[in-house]
Amino acid sequence: MVPVASLVFLVVDVIICFGIPLGGLAWLATRRTPDGAARYPAVGRAFLCGMLAFAASQLLTRLPLMAVVVPQLPHPVAAFLLSGPVASYTAGLFEETGRLVVMVLLLRRFHRWVDGVAFGLGHGGLEAMALVGLTFVSDLVIAVMINTGGWSSLAAALPADRAQQIRDVMTGTAPTTFLAGGVERIGAIGVHVALSVLVLWGVHRSRKLLAWVLAVVLHGTVNLTAVLLAGAKVNLWWIELAVLVLAAALLALAVRLRPAFAMQVAPDLRRMPPPVPPV
Repeated sequence: MVPVASLVFLVVDVIICFGIPLGGLAWLATRRTPDGAARYPAVGRAFLCGMLAFAASQLLTRLPLMAVVVPQLPHPVAAFLLSGPVASYTAGLFEETGRLVVMVLLLRRFHRWVDGVAFGLGHGGLEAMALVGLTFVSDLVIAVMINTGGWSSLAAALPADRAQQIRDVMTGTAPTTFLAGGVERIGAIGVHVALSVLVLWGVHRSRKLLAWVLAVVLHGTVNLTAVLLAGAKVNLWWIELAVLVLAAALLALAVRLRPAFAMQVAPDLRRMPPPVPPV
């Protein structure tokens, strides 16, 4: 049987992976001014752009390259590109470049601080939902089937050794290990929100190169910190704590940048009627 605590923590993980990004977007989109108008009009645009940036920079490019192309390269090159430090910073390079390009092309009028936050929720949210959240949903379904007697029908469709391996993992994994996966996503989404604010600040203040370089370095450093701690066999919860601390520090930086942003969506001059000449 899968422990009840594991089931509870898997539910918590699913709520984190789907609830934080989608709930955050819903909260921003439903905010109202005292007169009933939307406080952050069209904030969903930045959220969708963040999802697009992650899909383009990871799902459609880097992850396929790392999984298919890089392993086919000569051994020294492949080993170098797949090493922890290089993989950590290439993730930052791809994602921050995608973040910058999408912001420059699709967020020309949307340079509010809240747009950076929504962009980060979309970027980190798609990562959480696609790469982690769906796995948690699958694990939750399997755990319920094991505990309710429905696992045998599904196991019959799998190779016997594979079915036994899945069952052993689900019943033998400590419940807190499942919870750690959700906690890790809290820190990761926080990092994406902070770095999105940083890059959008660079776009708005005409400091794109500076913001991009800082974002790549900070992103890679957060990744590498987790990789090095895991390689040193540090307790999983200390690793999660370190990521949360780094995320909190980056979010504090994002809050400090807030006064430098536009207060409202800029008018689209291309759609405005030409000025009427004075009579």
